[in-house]
Amino acid sequence: IYDWLTTDIWTANGKFQWDYNHLYDLYYQAGVPLERQRVASPFISQALSSLKLYRAIDPDTWGKMINRVNGVNFTGLYGGTSAMGWQSITLPENMTWSSYFKFLLCTLPEEARENYLHKLSVSMEFWRNKGGCLAEETIAKLRRMGIPITVSETTNYKTDKKPVRMDYQDDVRIPEFKELPTFKRICICILKNDHACKYMGFAPSKAERERRAKVMQKYKSIMESYGRI
Repeated sequence: IYDWLTTDIWTANGKFQWDYNHLYDLYYQAGVPLERQRVASPFISQALSSLKLYRAIDPDTWGKMINRVNGVNFTGLYGGTSAMGWQSITLPENMTWSSYFKFLLCTLPEEARENYLHKLSVSMEFWRNKGGCLAEETIAKLRRMGIPITVSETTNYKTDKKPVRMDYQDDVRIPEFKELPTFKRICICILKNDHACKYMGFAPSKAERERRAKVMQKYKSIMESYGRI
């Protein structure tokens, strides 16, 4: 079954009358193509572009989200656009990605601004002193582009790739763009509201994990209190 296409699954559903989640019927009625119909949390990054579907498919839940979660309506309107880092991201005229990054920082609250500056500082230090592991093909492309890099032969990671030390670039226009340290990547993080900078390869820090655990415990206690009323 793992070799089946989406159309194979729906053909089998129609032919053999299998049980299925009828939410997909609502997706179809809302005009969502079969290949893009998915059931998942509405607040993971991959689902933001389809958050607006709740308004049409499940208006009761949409109303609850509007009241409880900041930014839901904005994301419903712009979640699938470049305003939130999706589709094609383009620079404003007469700007570099570095200057655009500085501009975006000015639009943020102080706490968010300091968070992105800290993430950038950590990333810069990592790429200058330790280096990220890249494939030989990617290394060759960087050399052909004349980008200064230092390549080591060994790494503590279990990989065939080699550690490459380099300074941050404004942008590197190769398919492996997501693996490289560029100001464009951190601009995309800001546009996506990616405070953890997962798009840049960051995993949640210990402090971020502890903060999330405290928030989860706080709201779990609140919900338990409501349940006893």
